[in-house]
Amino acid sequence: MSKFSELELRSVAAEHAAPLYHQLFLLLKQKIVVGDYRFGELLPSEIELAGEFNLSRITTKRALDELQEQGLVERRRGRGTQVSYRYEPKILRAPLNSMLENLNVMGRETTVDVLQFAEIDAARNVADTLKIAAGSKVYRAVRLRRHQGEAFAYYTSFTIKLAPLNGFEFSAKSLKQQTRLELFRGLGVQLAEVDQQLTAVAADVDVAAALEVPVGSPLLGLTRLYVDREQRPIDWLHCLYRPDRFQYQMRLTATSTGPGARILTPMSAERKR
Repeated sequence: MSKFSELELRSVAAEHAAPLYHQLFLLLKQKIVVGDYRFGELLPSEIELAGEFNLSRITTKRALDELQEQGLVERRRGRGTQVSYRYEPKILRAPLNSMLENLNVMGRETTVDVLQFAEIDAARNVADTLKIAAGSKVYRAVRLRRHQGEAFAYYTSFTIKLAPLNGFEFSAKSLKQQTRLELFRGLGVQLAEVDQQLTAVAADVDVAAALEVPVGSPLLGLTRLYVDREQRPIDWLHCLYRPDRFQYQMRLTATSTGPGARILTPMSAERKR
């Protein structure tokens, strides 16, 4: 099964300023870094990529060669292109109540465009993260968040199927009208924790167009996994932020766990400029 969405297939287009090989390189690099392609997994062949993206084989070869030069893949004749990148960031755990309130405030003070919403079969990496069977139905949503008309965040989320409850349902319309946290609460979800990962990401063609930045621009990448009180992952969210319009701030506070013992615990806050 292809790991490229229809939008991603259309995104490598001649009208963009970046060379086609570099656009393909950025797209493949992003999928490797976020785990769509995992350590030891084979990438599509030069011929397969050329067919999917309507590119020449020379162009796809150059993109794969650049991945190898950056140490992300290993290419061997007769064996294909294998992912050699292995990165397992430590999970950042923040106090849940204050963090969720910050998210709700941001949701109420900004506007959101729902670019895509669909019920899809969960790919392997999505299924593994949400601890469901591969191919299970999940909701995939792509949203663009704005502050005073300026786009600052690009979100892609995968959510397990949630049954309608008390007039609430998880849909494109509801995502436009309510924050996701309000929807989760209305649907009876009791969150117990949110696991976060922070990284830096280069903007691919679709994201660059949505956030109005050049292709390859550095973005703040943040991944959140929402877990309920039954320790069931219910939502996996990928956030990409323009660093000139958004900052992620943490305040570390000292607490005592015994005589002379002091540890630092993170308190997270999100602020937009």
